[in-house]
Amino acid sequence: MSGVNKIQQEVQVLKITKQFEEEARKLILKGLEERFGFIDPAYNPDLINIIKSYSQKGQVFLIGVYDNRVVCTGAVSCEEAGVGRIERMSVKKECRRLGLAKLMIQCLELSAKQEGYHKVVLETNNNWQSAIEFYNKNGYELYLDDEKCSHFYKHLS
Repeated sequence: MSGVNKIQQEVQVLKITKQFEEEARKLILKGLEERFGFIDPAYNPDLINIIKSYSQKGQVFLIGVYDNRVVCTGAVSCEEAGVGRIERMSVKKECRRLGLAKLMIQCLELSAKQEGYHKVVLETNNNWQSAIEFYNKNGYELYLDDEKCSHFYKHLS
């Protein structure tokens, strides 16, 4: 079995726990630093206490764990009645291109359905071409380009 298949088959996607909260926070912040070149903590208050920030009804924060390490993250929060927002998608740099983002987004969509959402939205920066391509490949449709971010939606069946 190749390394790619092994990770895809063995990663466990679960709701975040205290045990993995700090590691998840570091993974997300590291990914943001890679994309932006710096971190502004003012833009990330939800990461101070992830469990508390995503503990309300209609919210879920998932982590992908492989070999007892967090390798990917993602969250769903309430945008408005019937609409969830996918956010905090991140994959550990050395684990990218292994299908983990696809696995995470599928789990987030399932969680969104379980929370009663019929549609999900998300956004990404316009210069993050790999993210835009990823969302397009996974059935997300662009509904707004505000010159800084691309905003997508997907109806959940």
